Amino acid sequence: MRLYKMELYKLCHKKSFLAGLLFVLLLGLFFFLQDLQGEYCVVNGVEYTGLEAVRMNRRITEEFEGVLTDEKVARILDKYGFPQGKPDDYNRLEGNFLNNFIMEYASDGYNNGWDDYRPATKAIPLAETELGQYHDTAGMEIYFGYFAGWDQFLNMLGTLMLGASMLILYIVSVVFSEEEQTGMKPLLFTTKEGPSSDTLAKIAAAFSVSFGVWLLSTSFCLLLHAIVYGIDGLDCIAGLITHWWFFPVPVLMQSTGIYLAEVLLVSLLGILELCAITICISAHCRSSFHAVVAAGIFYALPFLGFALQQSLRALLMILSVDRAPHAAFLTLCAWFFYLLSCLIYSSPVYLLICRDVLIEISRIRYGSLNDGNGMAAVYTTLAIAIILLLFCMVTAFRRYRQICRV
Repeated sequence: MRLYKMELYKLCHKKSFLAGLLFVLLLGLFFFLQDLQGEYCVVNGVEYTGLEAVRMNRRITEEFEGVLTDEKVARILDKYGFPQGKPDDYNRLEGNFLNNFIMEYASDGYNNGWDDYRPATKAIPLAETELGQYHDTAGMEIYFGYFAGWDQFLNMLGTLMLGASMLILYIVSVVFSEEEQTGMKPLLFTTKEGPSSDTLAKIAAAFSVSFGVWLLSTSFCLLLHAIVYGIDGLDCIAGLITHWWFFPVPVLMQSTGIYLAEVLLVSLLGILELCAITICISAHCRSSFHAVVAAGIFYALPFLGFALQQSLRALLMILSVDRAPHAAFLTLCAWFFYLLSCLIYSSPVYLLICRDVLIEISRIRYGSLNDGNGMAAVYTTLAIAIILLLFCMVTAFRRYRQICRV
């Protein structure tokens, strides 16, 4: 415990760590306020923007919160009507959260921007809408609440995770390499605990700091949204808060609350995986500079893997123009691209920054692989991430204990 506290103090007492952590939180706050400024609401001819728009939308939605029925839809339209006017530069109509929702999901109108817009003229029975049919497929009632804030939450979470990952790369990459650079490694032999205990203490401190950064970032994000947007809408179906709407995969055919919990757990896995990879690189480097650079390169490597995957697929299509490949070769290619895609998405950069990473993973399909609900790719990708986390942690321990004996 003494070594663990000492290593934890060495990581956290640095002014650069505290400054970096503050910068991450301020960065998230900046983008949160930017999104908040874009909020818009019109009630009884009065326009509201920013925080006032959010408060007004929450206030008028409280009356209709709960299971949505055709009778509620009619009451909303009687009270507020359909949105009026034409889309502005932000694709907004003169309406509020209630009548915009009805227009989007339960009417004959739509708003895809200033050049693709059709005014709503009548409501459609919920059972005949895509919204109603999607809920039937999911085995859920159409629950309605003010869910708009959770869409913004996902945006802010991605920004915070990007900042947190940069901070972890900088702080954790020196856990082992700093001892080598400063010449403090021989002193490990003078402690009664020995190099093994010190190595475990370093690894535990690195994971503690990484978890602490994740916990503080996500708590800050949740607190901001709870204060401004509230916590309503957690029982709404998850498809409403993503950019995929009613995509037929299990991760979307569940409540928003469960989906957000899964997103947070995936982000935690990404943070811990990033920490494990970084300490593994640190254990193999002899200077802090080399460790930081190597960790940064490895962090961005999946983008190169994605580009390589697209190039190989394009090459395969070109070669297939004149002569159709053998079925066995196609099966082998399908497995290769499937596993390569799962490997790319299992990297920390995708697990942390990709906004709808679970949906994108579920869409990985090659031939007959991952047919059906798409969860096979999700399980495969998360399993690869966990295996990589454990492998890097064990490798870092064995490597540093080994060089301590040299």
